[in-house]
Amino acid sequence: MEIDPVDNIVNYKIGIIYWNPQDSRLFVPKRERSMGYSLNFAHRLNILILAVITALVVYTVVYLQ
Repeated sequence: MEIDPVDNIVNYKIGIIYWNPQDSRLFVPKRERSMGYSLNFAHRLNILILAVITALVVYTVVYLQ
């Protein structure tokens, strides 16, 4: 029986950040499935998503005061 990579504690940094370059999914279910989804921080598209979120926050703080 093969274990789901999400359930393997080795794929977590600091215990909470999912990092698995072999996993092609961008959004992965959390270890506690009822808690929703998390990002695979090793996925290349994740950099773009975090940059857009950061840009939106900076724009909001700077221009919408």
